[in-house]
Amino acid sequence: MMDHNERVRQQLIKSVSGLSDEQLNTRVADGSWTIAQVLEHLYLIETSIAAMIAYTLTHGESQPVEEKPIHLTVDRSKKVEAPDFARPDNRFFTRHELEEKLRQSRQRLRQITEQANPADLEAKSFPHPVFGPLNLKQWVEFVGYHEQRHLAQMEEIKAQLP
Repeated sequence: MMDHNERVRQQLIKSVSGLSDEQLNTRVADGSWTIAQVLEHLYLIETSIAAMIAYTLTHGESQPVEEKPIHLTVDRSKKVEAPDFARPDNRFFTRHELEEKLRQSRQRLRQITEQANPADLEAKSFPHPVFGPLNLKQWVEFVGYHEQRHLAQMEEIKAQLP
């Protein structure tokens, strides 16, 4: 279940590995995020998804739902506004700081999924703002698709860096 997520994360880290902290924090257009802000957003999303999965596993009732086409998350032609809790700060981030945050959020997600009963991951759900109710297994998979979407965004930003 985490294989796709791990592959995308490796691509993500490789994509930024040659960038300086200044490049990571460079805004290429008014109103756009910096690469550092995209990485902070990914950390915030993964942290909140991990927390919601953990909460739902212990407090949620079984509410099986149909699988949704979450692979469509990578389609960037449809703009999605980040929820308030997942909007990054307007501050300077170091690559080391961001990589450590992402390592921690991934470790937490991995820990929760490894300890979960696989049947519960498929039987319990909570709502996604675009797809509606997703089972917890799909929420875990969503993390990888979401990162893949933002990896494409970061590549576009990189191409515009001075």
